Amino acid sequence: MASHNNIYPLFFILERVRNGYILTAKEETGGLKEAEFRKEVVSEDKINARIGQMLHLDAMVKERPVVFHVEAVGESTYQMANERSSDELTEAKLAYVHINSKDIKDGSILSLLIKDTDSIEVYGIEAERAAKSNNIPLFRVNGVPVLSFPNTKDGKKALATCVGRTLLTEISIQQLTDWYHSHKVLMEKENNKGK
Repeated sequence: MASHNNIYPLFFILERVRNGYILTAKEETGGLKEAEFRKEVVSEDKINARIGQMLHLDAMVKERPVVFHVEAVGESTYQMANERSSDELTEAKLAYVHINSKDIKDGSILSLLIKDTDSIEVYGIEAERAAKSNNIPLFRVNGVPVLSFPNTKDGKKALATCVGRTLLTEISIQQLTDWYHSHKVLMEKENNKGK
């Protein structure tokens, strides 16, 4: 019961995704260390029970009411305290898509088929546009807009519906990071020339 001493106020972020939700909340540490935000994937059929667990109804004292004020806000109105602007893998994906999209002439959008996760990802402004125009949830990976689809027949159909013409590039995370490190010096030199 010691871990329930400071259970309120309760703050969590809920994002609807395919077949479920991503729940971001402070993990319970029992006061042993500073609580950090933790993400977990909760399936559609278990989300109500999981939110019930988070409310800590078992920790409530009899005849002492707890008032829950629930207010839904848009994702642009909050930012995690320890959220970084970007990480290297995200930067690598963005740079890869940006540089390799310059050669696409027919108006297609470059999408990455990540072999390691067997998912298809669309990054940046194109992902944001597709999400808004199709009213689908948009992920943000360290602040970068991302649409992700499973590499299945249905996933590819959803991708074609949302994004339209796409050029699919199959790549592994290792290939991406190797490409990024080999091109990083060139990208930095190009940026310095413009100054």
